[in-house]
Amino acid sequence: MKKHFVLPLLFLVAACSTSKQSIVKMQSKELYDTADAVDTNAINGFKNTIIYADDMSSEIWVSPEKQCVTMEKTSQATYSGDASLHLKWDKVTNGCKWIGLGFGWSNWQPKDMNEVVAESAIQMKVKSVKGTFSNLPVAFAIEDYTGVQSYYGFNSSLASGLFNDQTWTTVSIPLKNFPFERNDADLGKVKQFMIQLEGDGDIYLDDIRIVSLVK
Repeated sequence: MKKHFVLPLLFLVAACSTSKQSIVKMQSKELYDTADAVDTNAINGFKNTIIYADDMSSEIWVSPEKQCVTMEKTSQATYSGDASLHLKWDKVTNGCKWIGLGFGWSNWQPKDMNEVVAESAIQMKVKSVKGTFSNLPVAFAIEDYTGVQSYYGFNSSLASGLFNDQTWTTVSIPLKNFPFERNDADLGKVKQFMIQLEGDGDIYLDDIRIVSLVK
């Protein structure tokens, strides 16, 4: 009878040992699977912060009136990465009614910007191709997928200093400055960021992104 008693006991001990090992492995795997990756670019969960970096893709367009405006990717001057945009325009001399450019970033997907409007800004780096000036004759716009365009014009308070051909000037437009509420804009379905061009200019444009205003 001892033989019949010992064998089940040994089997029970082995089974308990195997069960404990199995539990340890399951706990270890669970901890690994639930670890969250940190997104350093996200703002309140909004991850589509990069509007323009290096590539001139199908997400970017410019008015087709080449006698009034041209835009090309260049490596002649860069703030970051391998390339910037060289933008040159003259609206008045060549009689164009409207010229501008746009960025349908994140592959033209609808972007929900409701959670970032209050404490974020669209920021870009600008450099003069030649000379120094204080006024950038442009207006900025956010367009949603219902076709509503909300504009805000440039003023010197948006720039970190004068525009020159030696250093990059930072332009920051707080999103709360745009008249979204007055225009009944749908910030849950943002289509693109646009820049309307007035007068004339010759600049490099680089590193356009959404940044947090919270210090």
